[in-house]
Amino acid sequence: MNDIIGKTALACSAALLTALPASALAKDDGENTPPPAIFQDVIDCQKVTDTTARLSCYDQKVSTLAAAQESREVVIADREQIKEARRGLFGFSLPKIRLFGGGSDDKDKEERIEELQTTITSAREFGYGKWLLTLEEGGRWQQTDSIRLNAEPRSGDTILIKTAAMGSYLASINGQRSIRVKRVE
Repeated sequence: MNDIIGKTALACSAALLTALPASALAKDDGENTPPPAIFQDVIDCQKVTDTTARLSCYDQKVSTLAAAQESREVVIADREQIKEARRGLFGFSLPKIRLFGGGSDDKDKEERIEELQTTITSAREFGYGKWLLTLEEGGRWQQTDSIRLNAEPRSGDTILIKTAAMGSYLASINGQRSIRVKRVE
């Protein structure tokens, strides 16, 4: 019985490590914030000494957590899903929260996306030699400077977008000289 409770507790704890209530995403000041109450309730079940009562506690708290996830009060994501979300949001101004790489610790700085290499799915000129580029991930980027490209961008071309000074971005298409761009969609 103790082995079953231990495995259940371990599985629940591992799944809950990525539980994020939607309200907690609103602000992250970089300090160590306490875990969400719904997560802490499950952790507190470890303190129950009677094995039957501890199992009952886990069952109840996990049911509450599952209902919260179902109603989208809590979002559970693994590291790979968070990485994909960061990649898809590259170029947007995002709140300074750890989920989007806005935390102050070294791990958040390591995981912050500083560049995006992808493929152009469509490109169209929208006046005075400037380009509107749609990328494989669905993002749309607009050229903001007046630099002329040696070759017009086309669907299937490789693009590398890097963060630049003061929140701006530089894009290089098929290794050409960089143009200044901004994310518009």
